[in-house]
Amino acid sequence: MPGFEIFGDEERREVNEVLETGVLFRYGFDAARKDRWKAKTFEKELCRITGAKFAHLCSSGTAALSTALAACGIGAGDEVIVPPFTFVATFEAVLNAGAVPVFSEIDDTL
Repeated sequence: MPGFEIFGDEERREVNEVLETGVLFRYGFDAARKDRWKAKTFEKELCRITGAKFAHLCSSGTAALSTALAACGIGAGDEVIVPPFTFVATFEAVLNAGAVPVFSEIDDTL
C-alpha cells in the first residue's frame, strides 16, 4: 500500500506502545493505559509548535470536517459552500450536519 515506506522503527514503537496497553480509546481506562496519553501529548506538542491555543485530533478527515461544522454551529437549513470536485466526505459532512451543500467552482487563481 502506498505510504507504508514512511513508517519506521519510531512509528512502530509508538503504535506498539498503545497496543500493549489494550486501550484503543481516547478517554477512560486510566489504570489500563499506564499513564500513556498519546493523543493528549500530541495535541499539547502541536499547540506548542504552532502557537495554537487548542488542538483536537480526529480519526479521519470526515470526523475533522464534522467537528469543524459543529464547532461553527452549522446545522439544519444552513448553506455551506463546497467545491464540486472533491472527496465525497466534504459534502457528506455538510449533509450529516443537516445543512445544504452549495457547489461552487474555485477561482483558478487560488
